[in-house]
Amino acid sequence: MFKYIKPAFLCIMIMTICLLSGCQKKVNTANRTEEVLGTIITGTIYGTQNEDQLMTALDAAFDRATELEAIFSAKLPDSELTIVNESAFSAPVKISKELYTVLESSLYYATLTGGAFDPTLGNLISLWGIGTENAAVPDSESLEAYINQRNYENVVLDKNEQTVFFTSDDFSLDLGAIAKGYVADEMKRILEENYDVTSALLNLGGNVITIGSKTDGSPWNIGIANPDEPTSSITTISITNQTVVTSGNYERYFEEDGIRYHHILDAATGYPADNGLISSTIITDSSIDADALSTATFVMGLDTSMELIEALDNVEAIFITDEGEILSTEGLSFR
Repeated sequence: MFKYIKPAFLCIMIMTICLLSGCQKKVNTANRTEEVLGTIITGTIYGTQNEDQLMTALDAAFDRATELEAIFSAKLPDSELTIVNESAFSAPVKISKELYTVLESSLYYATLTGGAFDPTLGNLISLWGIGTENAAVPDSESLEAYINQRNYENVVLDKNEQTVFFTSDDFSLDLGAIAKGYVADEMKRILEENYDVTSALLNLGGNVITIGSKTDGSPWNIGIANPDEPTSSITTISITNQTVVTSGNYERYFEEDGIRYHHILDAATGYPADNGLISSTIITDSSIDADALSTATFVMGLDTSMELIEALDNVEAIFITDEGEILSTEGLSFR
């Protein structure tokens, strides 16, 4: 004979069962892959929203990336950056808040690193043509015009007017070493603020940014590419709601007479950086910061980079030397 159970007691029983058995809504997933800013972006988001809602959120994040490409691209003939490069030496140019923000950060990191990070290497980058069909080693006479110019000191920003002005006309801006970081941060912001996404992983070609943790509460395990075999990982780190950005000599390069010429150029020599590192990885909260620092530290070399990163709050790094040694800052554990 069945006993009568009072409704209030029944509710308590149901709540207890849910707590013990982990009653949860189904977690859905949305994925998208697309080329933006010359790199392959992949995004995966998780949530209890239905799949259409998650896809709408992911599409909005990718739409934002495409909007920013029209601002930061050095290759699009009608991008805002192209217009600035063509006009800013004649008179101050009014720019968007997005471009102003990235330029302000660029000049900050150029000064902080003594030019190891330099957003004014556009002409030098074009001269090398790495990543294009015209990649070739320039002659020494052509390179001489671009060595140790410190042209970032010739970029003048006016915060009140939101303008940029060049005091010289012998350089051009290229934001390829920092723009992806800003794009990653913006994609994350869109997902969190506009769509309440609490678990996601975005990869912008070596620039990884996470929202929260995995759906089971565990951290994301991010592999650091093996420079000798970039499709495999040489080590792994665990992060939650952070970003991991790696710069390496294996990303874009060409070879000539058995020598590899990669795309990370050193303004001090005019050549691809060759200061003892083949990979530099930065782990922090902001992808724009990590993007700039990964490039700068790769150019600076191990000792100077280790000193710089240890002096910064909430920033960690992993460096791989050209001898294959893996070193990290003191606050980081990896496996």
